[in-house]
Amino acid sequence: MSYCLNLSCMKPLNPNGINFCQSCGTRLLPRLRNRYYIIQPLGGGGFGRTFLAEDEDKLKEHCVVKQLAPQVQGSTALHKATELFQEEARHHSRAFS
Repeated sequence: MSYCLNLSCMKPLNPNGINFCQSCGTRLLPRLRNRYYIIQPLGGGGFGRTFLAEDEDKLKEHCVVKQLAPQVQGSTALHKATELFQEEARHHSRAFS
C-alpha cells in the first residue's frame, strides 16, 4: 500500500503502483528522499504526524518518520511550531547517533 501525505486527504491509503492518490489526487511518493518507505501512520499531535517506515539505506530497517503538520494559525505560531519541530528532530538525531 502507498500512503498519501496530503494533510487533508480523507482516505490516504492507496494500492501500490499508482502515481496519484485515488482520494485527493495528490502525487504519491514511492520513497521519501529516495530512502524511506511509509508503512503506516502511528499518530499525530499539535505540530506533526508520525509514520512507521522502512529505511532503504539500512537494509529496510524500521524507523519513524515525522511530518511537520502544524495545526496553528498565524505566522508567529507557525514559526514557533517549526522551531519546536526542528528542536525535537535535533534531539532525536543526537540520541541515536
